[in-house]
Amino acid sequence: MRTPVYSALAGGLVSLAVSGAAAAKPAGMPQLDFHSFAPQLVWLAIAFVALYLVMTKLAVPAISDTLAKRQAKIQSDLDAAEKANEDTRALVAAYEKRLADAREESRGLQRQQGEADSAVATARLAELGEKLNGRIAEAEKRIAGQRDTVMAGLEQMAGEIAQNVYAKLAGQPADGAALGAKVASAVKGTSR
Repeated sequence: MRTPVYSALAGGLVSLAVSGAAAAKPAGMPQLDFHSFAPQLVWLAIAFVALYLVMTKLAVPAISDTLAKRQAKIQSDLDAAEKANEDTRALVAAYEKRLADAREESRGLQRQQGEADSAVATARLAELGEKLNGRIAEAEKRIAGQRDTVMAGLEQMAGEIAQNVYAKLAGQPADGAALGAKVASAVKGTSR
């Protein structure tokens, strides 16, 4: 690869020498003047070496140091973000576990409260049933007493009606005791 570059450079120098010799008077740009071409090449080499040294000793290390610091900063930021992400995942998992535990505890409390309410309701229902049974028994006693009173009144009324009917049909007064016994046996037969 160096051979083509040197041959091109040599060819360029030869053509400049030929053209410079042909032209007696330099015309045009001074950097193409054949007489000042060698010093220009020396200064080009000096400037290149100086710039190369400045770049390798000052600029490139500063740039590479900046790039290294930037890469370290990016890596530390990525590590911090990954740690924050893991912490967040752990917090979310802990939150979901606490939420599930709270739901389960709530269900347990609801179940206990339901059982307690059911026990209270059963006790109240039993108490109410006892009260109602007591009232029903009292009402049945009152009804039985009233029925007996009504039946006694009916028996007496039936006896009076039977005496009046017998007296009108037979034309004579009826035997009250015998007629009362028959009416009583008839009433007892219908009340069964």
